[in-house]
Amino acid sequence: MTALSPWSGQWVSMEVTMRRTAAAARGANEQGGGAIRGLLAICLGASVLAGCAAKPQDIISSSMALRKPVEKAMVDMPPGGPAVLGVVERTYSNATTQEITLENHARNSGENKLTITMFGPVVQVTAPENKLNNDPLALLNVSREFGWFFPGIKMQVSNYYTQNRYGSFGYATGRSTTGDTCLYAWQRIRAPDLDSTLISRQGTIIIRLRLCEPRATEIELLNVMTGFTINSYFLSSRWNPYGAAPPPPDDLGKPGVSVLPPASAYSIQDAPVPEATVRRTVAVKETVVPAETIAPDVVLVPSPTIAPVTTSSIVSPSSVATTDPAAATPLDGYPVVPSP
Repeated sequence: MTALSPWSGQWVSMEVTMRRTAAAARGANEQGGGAIRGLLAICLGASVLAGCAAKPQDIISSSMALRKPVEKAMVDMPPGGPAVLGVVERTYSNATTQEITLENHARNSGENKLTITMFGPVVQVTAPENKLNNDPLALLNVSREFGWFFPGIKMQVSNYYTQNRYGSFGYATGRSTTGDTCLYAWQRIRAPDLDSTLISRQGTIIIRLRLCEPRATEIELLNVMTGFTINSYFLSSRWNPYGAAPPPPDDLGKPGVSVLPPASAYSIQDAPVPEATVRRTVAVKETVVPAETIAPDVVLVPSPTIAPVTTSSIVSPSSVATTDPAAATPLDGYPVVPSP
C-alpha cells in the first residue's frame, strides 16, 4: 500500500470544492439566461399587443358628397350677387364637382344653383372605376335637363350667340306660372387643340346655371353668366382647358399710334355741378292791429309827480274838478303863472 501524504487529502477536497463552484456557476448562468430570455419574450409580446391596440383616428365618411364652406367655392359671383348660400362637393376618380347654392327669391319650386365640374388629375380618394362621363356638349343632352330643373315650365332655347370671358355658351329662358323669369345656361370650357395624347393640354370645365328671379329681365339674368369668375385650377403643367393666351393687340407698341385708357378709368374727373338750391318762401298775411283811439271827451291830466303817462292817467271829464283859475291857490314851490 502506498502511504498518502497529508497534502494529497487537501488537494482532493480543493478539487471537489472547485467542481461544485463551477457547477453552481453554470447553474446560475443557465438560470440568468432563462430570465433574460423570458424578459425579452415579455417585451416582445407587449410590443405586439401595443401594435394591435386601436389608435385614435378621425371618422371617415363613405359618402362622396361633402359640405364645404362658402369661401371654398370654385366660382365667385359677380358684384351684386346672387349670394352664395352653400357648397356641396363630390369627388370622382377623374373629376371634382361642386353644386353652389345661390340666393333665391322666386316662388316656383327648385333652388338657384351653379354647378361646376373640373376634369383633371384629382387626388385619388375613391375607387378608379368611379369615373364621371365627360360627354360632349349637345343640345339633346341639355334639353333633358330642362325637365329636371324646371318642372312645368316651358323653356325656349335662344338662337342668339352669347359669350363670356371663357368662351361661348348657350341658354334657354322661360316664365313660370307664378310670374318668375327663369334662365338655364350651359358652357363647356376646353382648349380647341385638345386630344387624348399625353403631351397636349388636357382638362375640361363644365358649367351649368339654373336661375329664377321674380320681375327680372333676360339681360339681368344673363349678367350672372357673363360676370362670374372661376378661381380654382389643378396645379399641373398639362392641365390647361383655356388654351394659349391671346396675342397682344396690333397697335400695342407700334410707333405713331396713341393708346389711352377709357374715360371711366381716369382717377380725376370733373366734379358734378351742384344743383341750385331754391328757397321756398311762404307768404304770411299781415294782420293790421288798429290803433287805439281816444274819445274826444277824454282829457289827459299829468299827475303831480314827474312820471310817464300811463293808462291810469286817463280820466273822465265828469271826475275832474272845475275850479276857477283865479281863485286857485298855487302850491308851494311852483311859480305863479298869470292867466291868459
